[in-house]
Amino acid sequence: MLGLLVLALVAWLTRSAPVAPPPAGPSPNILLVSIDSLRADHLHSYGYARETSPTIDALARDGVLFRHAVAPATWTLPSHMTMLTGMPPELHGVTTNERRLDPEAVTLAEVLRDAGYATAGFAAAPYVRAMYGFDQGFDLYDESIVADGLLDSLTGLTSPESTRLVSGYLESWDAGGRQKPFFVFLHLWDVHYDYNPPPPYDTMFDPDYDGPVTGRNFLLDPHVKPGMDPRDLAHVRALYDGEIRYTDEHLGKIVALLERMGVLDDTIVVVTSDHGEEFFEHGRKGHGEVLYDETLLVPLVMRFPRAIAAGKVVEEQARMMDLAPTLLELAGVAPPSGFGTPEGTPDGAISLARYVAPGARTSPPALAAHSTTTMGKTTRTSVRTQDAKLVVRAPGPPQPELYDLARDAGERTNLAKSEDAHELLGALEGDLATWRSSWSGQKQLASVLEVPSDQRDRLRALGYVE
Repeated sequence: MLGLLVLALVAWLTRSAPVAPPPAGPSPNILLVSIDSLRADHLHSYGYARETSPTIDALARDGVLFRHAVAPATWTLPSHMTMLTGMPPELHGVTTNERRLDPEAVTLAEVLRDAGYATAGFAAAPYVRAMYGFDQGFDLYDESIVADGLLDSLTGLTSPESTRLVSGYLESWDAGGRQKPFFVFLHLWDVHYDYNPPPPYDTMFDPDYDGPVTGRNFLLDPHVKPGMDPRDLAHVRALYDGEIRYTDEHLGKIVALLERMGVLDDTIVVVTSDHGEEFFEHGRKGHGEVLYDETLLVPLVMRFPRAIAAGKVVEEQARMMDLAPTLLELAGVAPPSGFGTPEGTPDGAISLARYVAPGARTSPPALAAHSTTTMGKTTRTSVRTQDAKLVVRAPGPPQPELYDLARDAGERTNLAKSEDAHELLGALEGDLATWRSSWSGQKQLASVLEVPSDQRDRLRALGYVE
C-alpha cells in the first residue's frame, strides 16, 4: 500500500511540472491514423517475430514508441470518441451505439480548426460515422466508403479507397498553396475482421496451409471456436497478420507522399488503434466484451523530428485520453476551457510531449489507466497500473478479477480471493471508487441517438444490443 501511495504522490508532483514551450518554427501539420483492431503485440516494432509493419516500424525508429498504451474501451465507438476529445468514456458518455456526442462538447478538431488548421476526417467503418458526432470540428468529414450496414462493412477492402481519398486531399492542399497547416484524421479498417487480405498478403505468413478454415465470417463462423485445431487457429492469426501488412503498405504510400511533398518532417505523424483483438486467449474471439490486455493494449507511435526524440521507447503506461493534449502541446496550441478533462480531476488527462522531447530527462508519471466496455446489459470496468489490473462487472456482484501483470502477463491467475493479494485488491478497489466518484457529478456530453430498426437487428446478431 505504501508503495502505491508513493507512486501516486510522484505522479501528482510530475503532473504539476511546467508545460514545455511550443516547438520553434511554423505550426506543424498533424496526421492521426487509427488502424482499427490492431493489437500492439502483432507489430514487429513491439517485438513480434513477423515483419507485419515496416512502415510503422520506420516511424517508430524516427520517433517514439509507447510500449504500454492502454485503450479506454475495447470497441470502436467509445474508444475513438476518447481519442478525438481527450475525455474518458465516463465523461463523453458515448458508450453504446445509441448515444452520440453533444455539440457542446469540445473536440480536438474544433480546437485545431479555431487555431487556424484545415481539418479533414476520413472514416471507413460505421462506428466512426458523422451521426455519432465524429464530424464535429472538421471542415471535411468523408464517410463515402462506409458500408450501409455493420455486417456489410466486414467484407471487402477499404484501404485503397482510404489512401486515394487522403492522397487527393493532400494533393489539393499542396496545389492550393498550403494556406493552412492540416489536421487529418484517418481511420483504416481492413485489420478489423473479417480477415480476407488480397494476394500476396493472404499467403504471406502461412504459405503452406491447405486446411478448411478461412478468415471470412470470422465472428459468426461456428468452426472458429474455443478448442479449434491449433493449426487452423494459427492460420487465422496469419490472415490477421496479412491484413496488418496490407494496411501498413497503404499507410506507407501516404507517408511517402508527405515525403515527396517535402512536409514529412513538418508533420506530426501518429499511428495508434482503438482496441486489439482476441484469439481465444481467454476463450473468446473478436473484441468488445472483456478487458484483457489482448484487446486493451494498442500501438502508439509518434514521429515529429522537431519535438520528438528519434528511437525513444517509453516503457511507462500511456492512456488514449492523453493523446489529444499531447498533440496540442506538440503543435503549440493552448487547449481552451472546456476541452478534455476538468482541471483537478484525479488521474485526468495530461500531455506527454515534454517526456518525449529530445534531451528529456524525466519519464511520464505512473498514472493508472481506466477502461470500460458495455455490451448488452453488462458493463465491465478496469483499472490498470504498470504491474497490476483489477476488472469488475455490473450489474450484480462485481465478480472481481485481479492480476499481477509483473508475474502473470497473460492474465491467467485471478488473485481476487488470495489472502496474499488482499492489500493490492483493496488499493485498486479504492482507486476505482475514486475514479468513479470523480465523474459522478459531471454532466455526460452525450445525447440519445435513434438507431434504425434494420440496423438494430444486425447489431443484435453481433451482440451489440439486447
